[in-house]
Amino acid sequence: MESNIFRQYITMDSYFAVVDFVQGMQISKDEIEPLDINSDVLKNYENTRDYIARIIEQALVLRDKAVSNKYGDVVDEVTRYIEENYAEEELSLNVVAAHVNFSPNHLSMVFSQQTGQTFIKYLTDYRIGKAKELLRCSGKKTNVIAQEVGYKDAHYFSYVFRKTQGVTPTQYREGNATEGES
Repeated sequence: MESNIFRQYITMDSYFAVVDFVQGMQISKDEIEPLDINSDVLKNYENTRDYIARIIEQALVLRDKAVSNKYGDVVDEVTRYIEENYAEEELSLNVVAAHVNFSPNHLSMVFSQQTGQTFIKYLTDYRIGKAKELLRCSGKKTNVIAQEVGYKDAHYFSYVFRKTQGVTPTQYREGNATEGES
């Protein structure tokens, strides 16, 4: 790219391709560094290459942001649905996927990408968090709490609680009561 005219042509072509790409995602071209032919961009090969790399990187960042925002509403709806229905034993990825009109596989992928954790981990953490509240703030028996947070089987609930918290529900309650009294 020794020729200044060729560099100018390639740079302008790259700029318009990038602008077209971002506008295709309904993003303003103002989000891309403008091409100023009077700047040092066209001065030499390195400046031209750096400019083209920068605008392509800007376009990719904008694309990633647009994709993540695209599914933000769906993930918000999923978390809201979990908050409202966590006590239902039948609550599952399939049930929630049907609620938001996604395939279970697609929802699983989107949810993991958006939240950084799997659907089942999120659901389990939410349920265990609610169980911890009940253990701290009520005298309800463990089997009752298990049912109230979506576990029909109290033994399985205790297993999951111990696996995630490192103590049984009873030990958690006793430890929590001791901490609260001191």
